Amino acid sequence: MKLLSIILCLFLLLAATAPAVAAEQGGRPDQVAGAGGPPDETGNLSAGCPVTNPALPVMAAQAGLPVESPGAAVSVMVLANTSHRPENPAELRNTIRTRQEIHAEEMQALPVHARARYTHENQVRTAVFALLAAENMTGIGPSVAEVARGYNASVNAQWRDEMALEQRSGLMLTLFGGDREAAERIRVQAAENERRIAEIRGSIQTDPSIDPGLRTILLEQLDQMEEEQRRLMERAHIEEQKGGIFSWLIG
Repeated sequence: MKLLSIILCLFLLLAATAPAVAAEQGGRPDQVAGAGGPPDETGNLSAGCPVTNPALPVMAAQAGLPVESPGAAVSVMVLANTSHRPENPAELRNTIRTRQEIHAEEMQALPVHARARYTHENQVRTAVFALLAAENMTGIGPSVAEVARGYNASVNAQWRDEMALEQRSGLMLTLFGGDREAAERIRVQAAENERRIAEIRGSIQTDPSIDPGLRTILLEQLDQMEEEQRRLMERAHIEEQKGGIFSWLIG
């Protein structure tokens, strides 16, 4: 009789929380109508604006789309000041510096709580930009650009999952804990991205034909990409540790 009562209570509680579960699943960033499709192999959102310059990844693609996070809102001024594709390491360094200065100015207009996300997302976008821009500057440029495009698509998927974690309701956290599926996706992609970064880093460090100045720039940008993967890995670990009343029901 006691077991029957427990089962009945669980059934009633789950029935009461079903609308909240459905509402949360329907409101995830990657399921919102009009938010744009998944990034393609060039780093563009399939429903976004076409990017004719391969050295301009996510930024132009997100122009005119709903803003998922403060870091996704890159101003027209950034595009206007970086639309010229750098042709040598010196131009690339100047372009990176210009982007950083503009981002720093934009960040001052954001609320304090939004600045961290804006900063790390735009650091990654600048890194992807630099790797794509270097495609024709060195013999291993195509390999570097390929890694950049793969990383770009992957990190955008990770950011969508991270947004889902942040938007998880307090009720869901209390009852079922963290979103372990989203956390696992972030963690698995982080491991793969770190592998790709390590592989291309080795090629950049050992290729004798690469310009020393370009090598320095690319290694700096890989550091930014690697740092973001460590941050996302830690975020996934924290989410997986969050327990709820009924966490045992879902393993």
